[in-house]
Amino acid sequence: MSSIANEFASDFCYGVRQIRRNRWLTVLSVGVLAIGIGSATAVFAVLYDAVLRPLPYREASRIVFVHNDFSSLLGHAGDSAPDYADLSVHREIFSETAAYYFNDFTMTGVSGSAYAEHVDAVNASASLFSLLGIRPELGRTILPTDDHYGAAGVLVLSNAFWKSKFGGNPGIVGKSILLDGEPYKVIGVMPAGFTFPYPAMQMWVPLAVRPEAFAPDERGNKWLRMLGRLAPGVTIEQADSMLGAVGHHLATQFPDDYPEKAGWHFSAERMQAEQTKDVRQWLLLAFGAVACILLIACINVSGLLLVRATVRNREWAVRSALGASSGRLVRQLLTETGLLVVLGCGAGMAVAVALVQVINTYGPLHNTQIEPRTLAFVLALCAISALLSGLLPAVLASRVSIDPMLRAGAGRTTTGHSRWRGALVAGQISIAIALLFTAGAFSRSFTKLLAVSPGFSPERVWSGSVGLPQRGYAASVSRAEFFGDLVGRIAALPGVESASAAMALPFSSGGYTADIFVPEHPAPRVRPAARLNIVLPNYFETMKIPLLRGRTFTAHDDASSRAVVVIDEEFARNYFPGENSIGQLVANNCCHDRPAVVIGVVGNVVTRELGAAPRPEIYWPELQLSNSAMFLAVREAGNADITSGVREILRQKDSSVALFDVESMPQRIMDSVKLRRFLEWLLNAFALVGMILAALGLYGTLAYVVQLRRREMAIRMAFGASPRDVARLVAQHSLSLALAGVIPGILLCAFTVESTRSFLFGIAALDPVTVAYTAAGLSLIVAVATLFPIAQAARLDPLTTLHEE
Repeated sequence: MSSIANEFASDFCYGVRQIRRNRWLTVLSVGVLAIGIGSATAVFAVLYDAVLRPLPYREASRIVFVHNDFSSLLGHAGDSAPDYADLSVHREIFSETAAYYFNDFTMTGVSGSAYAEHVDAVNASASLFSLLGIRPELGRTILPTDDHYGAAGVLVLSNAFWKSKFGGNPGIVGKSILLDGEPYKVIGVMPAGFTFPYPAMQMWVPLAVRPEAFAPDERGNKWLRMLGRLAPGVTIEQADSMLGAVGHHLATQFPDDYPEKAGWHFSAERMQAEQTKDVRQWLLLAFGAVACILLIACINVSGLLLVRATVRNREWAVRSALGASSGRLVRQLLTETGLLVVLGCGAGMAVAVALVQVINTYGPLHNTQIEPRTLAFVLALCAISALLSGLLPAVLASRVSIDPMLRAGAGRTTTGHSRWRGALVAGQISIAIALLFTAGAFSRSFTKLLAVSPGFSPERVWSGSVGLPQRGYAASVSRAEFFGDLVGRIAALPGVESASAAMALPFSSGGYTADIFVPEHPAPRVRPAARLNIVLPNYFETMKIPLLRGRTFTAHDDASSRAVVVIDEEFARNYFPGENSIGQLVANNCCHDRPAVVIGVVGNVVTRELGAAPRPEIYWPELQLSNSAMFLAVREAGNADITSGVREILRQKDSSVALFDVESMPQRIMDSVKLRRFLEWLLNAFALVGMILAALGLYGTLAYVVQLRRREMAIRMAFGASPRDVARLVAQHSLSLALAGVIPGILLCAFTVESTRSFLFGIAALDPVTVAYTAAGLSLIVAVATLFPIAQAARLDPLTTLHEE
């Protein structure tokens, strides 16, 4: 054991001397490894934070979301109150259940400001906290006695909100605050980090479902999110099967609400999968790209070490002649490589920290940190990088033939290493081609996506949200009057071209999908459904949504006149094919006995995602079907910021009403593609790094070839070859290496096309522009890497070179 330790100490000391002796090789190798390891570490930190981190809940792997799955038109939906009641009694499926829905309030009298403040909240069942296994930091959570309709209002604060608004004062527990003008007693504060179900969570209040919500005719209102803990011994597959049996029983009783023949069914999805579904595939793709960067870096360092090993062939021969075994030589070289990798990992950690800060600033996630599990990942990267970088040079060095090496001049002998160097360079080029092609495809796709018309004109449109408290605005007429007067006063502000309001704006929250009834048409196999929106007059004109047929709403379309609706082109195409849709009757789920007349058809509008297939949308006038929460839409005449003016108008009308979610429409559109934009930026950065590393690998090989063949080139020039002829030799060698990387690069491109097809929009698999972009990038790699070795060969002085040789 002591002899092995002594040998390792000797190898270590010798490796340190080699690092100090070959500083250019050390700096280059450490720099390349730092880029590869740092990039991989940063992306893994984001991947772990968003996707891989275990949820901090009791037996989180057994917690599932329960959905209503409808046809492709509706997709995933939540649950109705009767769904929640029916499924909760099936303890053979779920040992515990909980439900919640998103809400918001207007808080007054806390910050000391003259303006009301909006707060994000969740109405949660008392069972939610026990199901998750989370205890409060102060006070208590919601009890079953709190969670019934008509009980006194109580709330639980998030830790961040408690500290920011109440200074972390523990005395807040037991006191009351006003939400929508009603007193709510603070009963507890949750621990730091608990923000379920989303990061902006500020408080939780009781679910307190009203009794009439459990009536049979409420089964179509899927407004709840339901959680369940799988019963002991029940797998998620078994839960799906048992939910299918329960669903079939309900479908026989309520076929209209549970259209089983049209594909409807209950489904369960693990909580982690549900909460990470929006980012999982994107981040896995980014991690695949950064793994390619690390592989290029390791191949690059392996090539550099192979060059160095070739120079040291005579040393290896002498060591072998003195009795060193092949294993001993391999261990020596792996020790030297390990030292380089350790230095590269240290530098890579600094790169990773910087990259994580950049990602937190500009990426879709903002709180990523390098944690202990990420450090464990770095250690694994060190081991893998050491093997990938040092194994091939070590094995080839251990196979050196002693006799030829001791007889020949070390500087003139290649020992067949050139073939391996060429293979390594070709490998780097092939991976760089695949990265460049993928980045080009994503850039083209993103450009095409941004060119998609959203169906309206977003330029110079300001937007903000307003929610009216139940107290004082319970009547439909009072809500309609409030928003009508508010929009009128906003339209009179300086710098305002037009103003209106809607329950849901494109690329924003709000709105919902509702069942639709068409009284004078036969019932289809699948009940019609459409996104329902409620708007004020002048909405379509303010947003510049084109009117195709008929008319839009006016101030005369109020509660005293006949019910009217406006539909979009997709609605007309789906539900009135080949007919004149003007004058048709349409009713929604809550009022199918009181149909409205279609008075107009407008163009399709993108609601959530650019490039998505259009879905039917129907518009009701606010004056006939009012809503308590509306988005303001204001088209500005210039660049004036009207936020302060709108806020002041609200204060004058009702100081308990808050303005929130203020954003321009172009910014809302960019927010909807921020994940795609971040990945496009990341892939382009990785492609650039891959090109640089591949160019370095090609340059290093060509420079070494020029140095190795100096005598040959000098003799050629002495016998009449021109500098151009010698330069052509280097260029031909460079071209052969590039071509050797093209074929595997094309195969890798074909693989990436298949892997990323679902991420692309508006381009073919072999998009000509992307192919041209990739070819230009490859030409640039070869040209830059070849330029200096060609110049070095062309400047060769044959007399001086032959004299030195």
